[in-house]
Amino acid sequence: MDPERPRADAVLIRDGVFVRVGARATCEREARRGVRRVVSGCAVAGLSDAHGHVALLGRWCREVRLGDASGEAECASRAAEQARATPAGSWVRGNGWDQTRWPERALPTAESLSRAVPGHPVALERVDGHALWVNAAALAAAGIDARTPDPAGGRILRGAEGRPSGLLLDTAQNLVLARIPTPGPAELEASVVGALAKLARLGLTTVHDAGTASDVLAIFRRLAAEDRLPLRVEAMLDGTGPFEPLREAMAAVKSAPEVGRLSVHAVKLFVDGALGSRGAALHEDYADDPGNRGLLISPPEALAERIAAVVAAGMQPAVHAIGDRAVTVALDALESAARLAPLPTLRPRIEHLQIVLPRHLPRLVRLGVVASVQPVHAASDGPWLGARLGAGTERLRGAFAWRTLAGAGIPLAFGSDFPVEDPDPRAGLAAAEARASPGTPSFRSEEALGRVEALGAYTRGVAFAAFAERRRGMVREGMDADLTLFAEDVSTCAPDRLREVAVTHAIVGGRVEHGTP
Repeated sequence: MDPERPRADAVLIRDGVFVRVGARATCEREARRGVRRVVSGCAVAGLSDAHGHVALLGRWCREVRLGDASGEAECASRAAEQARATPAGSWVRGNGWDQTRWPERALPTAESLSRAVPGHPVALERVDGHALWVNAAALAAAGIDARTPDPAGGRILRGAEGRPSGLLLDTAQNLVLARIPTPGPAELEASVVGALAKLARLGLTTVHDAGTASDVLAIFRRLAAEDRLPLRVEAMLDGTGPFEPLREAMAAVKSAPEVGRLSVHAVKLFVDGALGSRGAALHEDYADDPGNRGLLISPPEALAERIAAVVAAGMQPAVHAIGDRAVTVALDALESAARLAPLPTLRPRIEHLQIVLPRHLPRLVRLGVVASVQPVHAASDGPWLGARLGAGTERLRGAFAWRTLAGAGIPLAFGSDFPVEDPDPRAGLAAAEARASPGTPSFRSEEALGRVEALGAYTRGVAFAAFAERRRGMVREGMDADLTLFAEDVSTCAPDRLREVAVTHAIVGGRVEHGTP
């Protein structure tokens, strides 16, 4: 991934950095006795994920998985199976359902879930994390009925006479989530450790944890201090809670932004929801839901105040914005904060950036925004996006517009949004090029990226987003020795074969964190 030396035969690593990159004979000649040799078909600069959720991945692995369920009935049946092994009255949790993959494509209701699981409160998260499907027992536990108002930044979907349908969008989820017992410290740490191990096995050498809660950050710090992080973690503070604790957290990390493999430079903020649950904020109505323009989780003035505080603290704003209106609101807030500091030096990020309008492009460039985007979302959403946004519309043409963004000079940092999507970087590399899931047509193939460009966004792009481009993102002498190794050359194999290419090793700072002897 070094433009000055695209390929080499071998590297020599010493004390965690590349000390020689070039011919194998040269590296062997300079190696000391006792050198450890790792032979690979293909090594690339360590692949990184610019946007994921480590603790959530760990928790979802322990819950009822619904991603491959055939429909509402099968989801309810799986929840019922889990309930039979759960003490009476205890919560049943699940995740990953996606009505756009079901034959009927209709949102589920509490009725089917209540019928299948009458004796336990049930909470099932949609794949995007922006909608919660609950049964009658969960609604009762949270005290939600026809008189309950929609909270700011959320919506309770309703049926006849205003009765809750069983679907809670965005901040409305908190009405139920607040009633669910939180995991203890040992359980939470086990989830984090398990998730990190899974990510290392996929060949990832760095992950950016989007919206790190204080208890999870404490676990990261302890693991980092004990040198137990199997990969590098770039944690983004959760900027959605009360203002004063956020100020205190920013002050604390500014005094010690790095501990071992842990770094903290950013604060995660929200503008809107997601397209799949029609919570992404649009300038015009959803084509398949007239009268609905999505949700602003944060009012524009509140978002501007938060971003101003982050910028004043010298930290990097990382703003979730999916819909075209959300992107406009995010840019307005960033421009307002630009009076406090030279914004490009802070490298503000827009997370997801799924719909870009032509008028957004010069503003993104002027503000120095990093586009933190996820190729796998285009593959998942492409089959239904035309119906949601309207065929031939400007906003549809601006959906997942990576080629347009790159052509405007906007840095791309690729990730997966795990566990919403598969954290496997091979899936992301394939989606960047094919813009489709297997067996589905490509979504606006003119916005696709080539393999080397995609590898660059997973390496140099993510390093740039973390202010680490002088240390990581390339295989160059003097830089940190992070490598992802494959059984064959991933720069040349066909997109539909990428998932078949085995990840053989993950090397972080010269240490083999995953791999065969």
